[in-house]
Amino acid sequence: MLRLENLHAGYGPIAALRGLDLTVASGELVCLIGANGAGKTSTLRSISGLLPPARGRIVFDGREIQGEMPATILKAGIAHCPEGRRVFPYLTVEENLAMGAYVRRDRNAIAADVDEVCRHFPILTERRRQMAGTLSGGEQQMLAIARALMARPRLILFDEPSLGLAPTVVESTFAVIADIRRRGTTVLMVEQNAYAALRMADRAYVMETGRIVLEGPARDLLDNDHVRRAYLGG
Repeated sequence: MLRLENLHAGYGPIAALRGLDLTVASGELVCLIGANGAGKTSTLRSISGLLPPARGRIVFDGREIQGEMPATILKAGIAHCPEGRRVFPYLTVEENLAMGAYVRRDRNAIAADVDEVCRHFPILTERRRQMAGTLSGGEQQMLAIARALMARPRLILFDEPSLGLAPTVVESTFAVIADIRRRGTTVLMVEQNAYAALRMADRAYVMETGRIVLEGPARDLLDNDHVRRAYLGG
């Protein structure tokens, strides 16, 4: 479904990605792990059009999308759930959900999807008229995920979905992501909690300084000595 080939990207003179190669097959849950500054967020930003690559190819469903506008990439079927949730604080929950569908024109179906995601996330039903900025961190994360689903994506990019959340909320967030994958949506996830990410993923990539240094089945990487020492606490 997704293929990155020799991808280079950066911020001015600072190189963030240095010849990145990565694939995600339809229906997979793939995770990216690595230290802060390894290039994980830059990878997702490049895929979603927020960080245009300097060179290389990004191919989604057989079509090159590098350099396309974010709205065009969203229309193609890739939604991005960013680090820090980034909800619109002065809009209601319902208005945030509507913003997630802004590239769509099927108004009746959009209204039906708002009802559907609120059923999937019961807390959002209770908070539908509430300003998003007044929600707890866990509630905002549920809203950010629901907002991404409103685009009806085929692939969702999750950037640090557990960041800043209480342990019990982290568990429910991962359960939601696993359920999204079970329902047929492909997932590429960046996650600081490497142990939890590797336990739920099919495959994983380990990034260091803008490059892939290890890749393979997630279960194999759980037992890899380098991964255990560097990212799993021994």
